[in-house]
Amino acid sequence: MLGSRIAALRRRAGLSQSELAQRLRISPSAVGMYEQGRREPAVETLLAMARVFDVTMDYLLTGAEQEGKEEQPVSQTLTDAVIQTEEMLCRRGRRPFSRQELAVLLAAMLIEG
Repeated sequence: MLGSRIAALRRRAGLSQSELAQRLRISPSAVGMYEQGRREPAVETLLAMARVFDVTMDYLLTGAEQEGKEEQPVSQTLTDAVIQTEEMLCRRGRRPFSRQELAVLLAAMLIEG
């Protein structure tokens, strides 16, 4: 589903796989593999796609639109969540994850939710 949504958004934006890859700073073959469902994009790539296609992360991952809710940029939401989680763990005297690991965990929770 994610792959077909990426392909549809890319076509709607009038971009070739190569043009999208260039904007995302990845290889054209990676875009092709995402669209075919043979590979999953990294969190950073998903965030970049949401910005390029001007869609929410929810829409990109699930196809669902959030109605009546004004959103802050996806990257800011994820950054805020990472910082808050990191601060909470540090207050408890633990730092078991890097910021990148926290971002991946939080994005996975968004996908599951």
